[in-house]
Amino acid sequence: MAGVGFELKRLFRAHTATGHIKAYSYSAIVTTGPFVLLAGMVLAIQMLFQTYGAEADESAVFLGAVVYSFVFSQLLSSGFTIVLTRYLADCITVEHYRDVTPSLFGMSAILLVLGTIASVLFFWGKPLAFELKVLSHLFFSLLLLVWVASVYLTAVKRFKYLILGYLGGVLISLALSALLLQGAYLSPAAAALLAMDVGMGALVLFFFLYVTSRFGLPSDGMLFAFLPYLGRHSRLFIGAFGYTLGLFLPNIIIWQGPWGVLIEDTFLYAPRYDVVVFYALLSILPLTTIFVVKVETHFYERYAHYFNAITRGGNLHMIEDARKDLLYVMWFELRQAFEFQFVFTLVFLAFGSYVLSFAGLDYNSVNMFNVMLFAAFFAGALQVLMIMLEYFDFQSGVWRIGAIAAAGNLVFGLLGLWLGEKTYGFGFFLATGIALAYSVWALMRFGRGINYYVFCTQPVFYQANAGIFWMIAHALYGDALPDLERMEKA
Repeated sequence: MAGVGFELKRLFRAHTATGHIKAYSYSAIVTTGPFVLLAGMVLAIQMLFQTYGAEADESAVFLGAVVYSFVFSQLLSSGFTIVLTRYLADCITVEHYRDVTPSLFGMSAILLVLGTIASVLFFWGKPLAFELKVLSHLFFSLLLLVWVASVYLTAVKRFKYLILGYLGGVLISLALSALLLQGAYLSPAAAALLAMDVGMGALVLFFFLYVTSRFGLPSDGMLFAFLPYLGRHSRLFIGAFGYTLGLFLPNIIIWQGPWGVLIEDTFLYAPRYDVVVFYALLSILPLTTIFVVKVETHFYERYAHYFNAITRGGNLHMIEDARKDLLYVMWFELRQAFEFQFVFTLVFLAFGSYVLSFAGLDYNSVNMFNVMLFAAFFAGALQVLMIMLEYFDFQSGVWRIGAIAAAGNLVFGLLGLWLGEKTYGFGFFLATGIALAYSVWALMRFGRGINYYVFCTQPVFYQANAGIFWMIAHALYGDALPDLERMEKA
């Protein structure tokens, strides 16, 4: 994310309203552009279904395949991608570029194998048509590759190519969907899935070609040199997976209740609940935009100043002044970001009920939307605070937050399912609220003792992690396995 800051600072230096608008627009495009494009693609294809008179069952099968692919690709990849981000950061810091491209292929291979196993277990014995199973699995696999490859373009600060890649993939999917739906060579669901497979395949190819052109082919590198990081930074893995699981677990639990709709005896989901959650999560997109702006234009400068004072010979007085300045700016910018988002939440609260009523949702769904708005606000704030803790490498706090989010949503979700539909949404609200309260306390605790954590929690003697992942990597590569955390800049 640090690469965004250079462009934002350039825009803000203009000290004009136009410059500020451009800065916020740039941040919005970079942070929320991919999500908006992919969500817009799915909605546009559903409109094409209506245009070409496709049956409701075909649209339901298509939506089920898409929802499952998005949800479970995020669940499967979230932990791996956060650890991979840490690995890439170390590679770039010490200028060890040889293993960058190989790690892309290695991580992709791991996720494809795990994804294939998950798909086989899920589709085994299901009556869904074979071609729909294959196309759904292909879309699921391509999304896994998209999430992995996006990490690399973000790491090398090529945000323009990231957005252009997504835009190109979406346009290909839409154009091919219109062509195939008009031709009637395939069932509407199969035609739409095939079109999206081609579009996402083009997106993946574009990302992979760019990474290989930037870092070279993986011929000389080690495909699985990143494996020790899965052991060393397992707490990051747990935190990211726990947060993602907590985000989707309420939906999965509601699917099992009376609102669940079974499509072709294969896909089980709850449109009444899922649609409300989708619109509620849309409300926190402004928080992502404003957070990136605040962090990159104000916080990061103080963050860098504090650690430069430590690593470049600053005295105690300089370090203490930098610490106070860092903490003041951090809490000030967080408060402003949350206040900004709270205003948007209130706007959605005021107008959302009217919009949803026109969309055909009943009174109970509209009331649930009001609760979900604040649950989404908590979820967005929770993600922001987790990122702040990751900035400081406070991994013990990160994994606990993820565990609390997942466990809370499991307990309250099952309790809500038992109590009945009138309580739907409150479980997510309570679980994210508790996790958010803990994350605020954890960040405050870390802030009070930041000097202790920086100076006194480091190992006196460096010792490489000798867990199962390190042993596998060492068995593959022996003494040639690089230890990035002990390397100097090339």
